[in-house]
Amino acid sequence: MKNIRYLSLTGILFLVGTADLAAQRLAVPEYVSCDRNKLTSWQGEVTKLARVGDGIELWIATDYGTNETLKLSMSSWKKLLGQFRLRGKVFQSNDWIKLVDPKIGFRPKVYAVIWLCEVEGHPPVINWQPPYD
Repeated sequence: MKNIRYLSLTGILFLVGTADLAAQRLAVPEYVSCDRNKLTSWQGEVTKLARVGDGIELWIATDYGTNETLKLSMSSWKKLLGQFRLRGKVFQSNDWIKLVDPKIGFRPKVYAVIWLCEVEGHPPVINWQPPYD
């Protein structure tokens, strides 16, 4: 009888843990066209951003305690900007001022959600979330 009680308690703890993980998952926005089963995301504070030709390299400290690096380049700067969103809306070239200050460079406390697709032909999508002024 003790074993049955222990197994039941374990099962309950597992269900609670699973529900907690599900609550932390992000809803996939409509602008991400990748199959949801082939998709992952990084969410956290962008710690460094560098422009390299028609691309960028960024470093992100995720909310899950990992540090990740992303290199993203396209055939043109315009196409690269097409992979960006600002708080979920289409990114405009004049939105850069919200991310980069001409005097200090990349602004502090800029968060992002980066959607990464395992399917070839679906480049990452970055949803920038700078702090409000």
